[in-house]
Amino acid sequence: MLAIALTTTLALSPAPPVAEERVFQQASQLQPWCRQEAEAHFTGRGIETYQWTASYSESGRMLEVRGTLRAGGQDVAVTCRIAKGARERYASIRIDPA
Repeated sequence: MLAIALTTTLALSPAPPVAEERVFQQASQLQPWCRQEAEAHFTGRGIETYQWTASYSESGRMLEVRGTLRAGGQDVAVTCRIAKGARERYASIRIDPA
């Protein structure tokens, strides 16, 4: 009887939300992701950020964003890369030391 009650309870429980993963087809799509990740990096360390500037490019199947973020009063270089058509989990970010 306990097994039936537990099964029924689990069946009625709402499923956790599924986060849809982005797929990048153009370098311009990578730019907002790159900014968000860079800002989150510094925010997590308690460092205020502002003045994001970036340029993006495509070379073959490689998408790239080169940006600069003002963090803690210093300009920090940020580079993000991903293969065209790849999912968000495969994007890379490099944040130069401040």
